[in-house]
Amino acid sequence: MAVDDILQRIKADAEKEAAAVMSAAEEKASASRERLLAQAREKVEAIGRQAELDADEVARRQMLIAELESRKSVLGVRRDILDKAFSLAEKQLNELEQEKWENLIIKLVLGGAETGREQLCVPRQDRPKYEGGLLAKINEALRQSGKEGMLTLCDKPADFYGGVLIIGKDSDYDASFSALLKSVRGQYEQEVVKLLFEAGV
Repeated sequence: MAVDDILQRIKADAEKEAAAVMSAAEEKASASRERLLAQAREKVEAIGRQAELDADEVARRQMLIAELESRKSVLGVRRDILDKAFSLAEKQLNELEQEKWENLIIKLVLGGAETGREQLCVPRQDRPKYEGGLLAKINEALRQSGKEGMLTLCDKPADFYGGVLIIGKDSDYDASFSALLKSVRGQYEQEVVKLLFEAGV
């Protein structure tokens, strides 16, 4: 066999082998490309699903925050209404007509005086009422209830606007209108809330 034939055969075999290698490489590259594309699609889909879940979670949190803010706002409005209701009650107590006001003060002192020898600390504007006969009425009511009826007025005016402070030997009784309403509010606030807000206020 001639050298040229051998060379031709080697060349043909080499080309055939190169074509087979190229074909196998292309198939492998194509399979690898398809696998990578499938993985990329899966990742994109997973990211999309996670993004939807994250968006749902963000929306849920924002709804919760909005609900909390709404409740806080409603509670703030209710608190303001309660404050105004109790302020109005205190204003009405301070503006009672004389006879009703005196009866209330007498009742408060009768309930708060232990011996009947305490001092009454009263607001400056009310002192003339006590000196004008109310103190005598209170002492008489105390005597009728079995107590001494020897109350006196404190020289120093009270630091509140309405009501009375009973200064005893061992303890004091704060019957100022603001203190009484604070106590009432603490005891009955839930009932007042029901009255005000279940009625549609």
